[in-house]
Amino acid sequence: MNILCWEGYESDEILGEFARKHNIETRAQTLLSDTATAHALLDDSTLQQWDVLNINNPWIRNFLCQHNKIRALDSERFGSTLNNLLPEFDRLVHWAHDNNGNIAGVCQRFGAFNLVVNTNRIDEQTAQDQGFNLAHDRNLRLGILSYDDFNIFHICLGAELNPFVELDNTALEKFSTVASDWFGRSAITTDDHTALNRALQSGKIDFYISGGVYTVSEARLAGHTNLRAITPTHGCIEDKGGIVFAEITSALNHAHSSPYADDFLEFIVQPDIAYQIAVTANTLNPVAQMANPEVFAKFTKRQLDAIQWETLSADIERCAMYQIPPCHRALQERLQSARSHVTP
Repeated sequence: MNILCWEGYESDEILGEFARKHNIETRAQTLLSDTATAHALLDDSTLQQWDVLNINNPWIRNFLCQHNKIRALDSERFGSTLNNLLPEFDRLVHWAHDNNGNIAGVCQRFGAFNLVVNTNRIDEQTAQDQGFNLAHDRNLRLGILSYDDFNIFHICLGAELNPFVELDNTALEKFSTVASDWFGRSAITTDDHTALNRALQSGKIDFYISGGVYTVSEARLAGHTNLRAITPTHGCIEDKGGIVFAEITSALNHAHSSPYADDFLEFIVQPDIAYQIAVTANTLNPVAQMANPEVFAKFTKRQLDAIQWETLSADIERCAMYQIPPCHRALQERLQSARSHVTP
């Protein structure tokens, strides 16, 4: 069985344990871009290499399902996986269905994904109030986590643009201006969140964009609780200041799909495994199954502090849902252009 996923599901505690349970061979590849991955799967030769996909919410319901690349799941077998989830997940659970109401995947990790700050340099309230305007402050040292999809959202928010509506040429030029400025001034741009956390700890940067609990939790668990994920209070997307993601794990639709794909989807929502997914691969992140007392009880106080459990509800409430930007191609081209003109 082969899986495409964000980091964590490929770990020995998850995929390795499943392989040993069923005495099968498995293969995994982690991804850094939902967009690139989803478009690659439109090619049947690529699609047939994989059985399970773990990706952020809109790319299942609003893209791959539309192209018949996701197999609907049996409602009797999987209906219960969408019950008894955290209340913060209530407005997100519809992403696990296709537009015809069929179950298209199972829900698990989710969270606000916006800014990470060193609160010794920028206090939490200021960071919430200023949001992405912090990146316009030339007295602050900026880092950028190079996750293209989220970079697009966050540069739009910094430019006071809603990425989820059609943008005219004036708006696109404004995006380019902000992108060029931010990448040009970034002290460190990398797809390695551990490197960004080290830069925060050392004082090389004061904050980074396109990060959240998912990226900073390892450092917080290690005792660096002055590093904190921040969700801005207000913004230009229906007054929401940030973005919330919800990962959906689905079975890909092709004739050669592994018979173990559905077993894996059922496996990952079991209490022991749901907890492991929340804490594996050098990250900690809330999972929807934490509504189950058996899952919640597995978390230590330090782990709950690392995932900023006490502000989860408030953070999610301040977020707009991750969607596919109508102008994604134009924004992606401008993002790549701004980044490519920066001297390494």
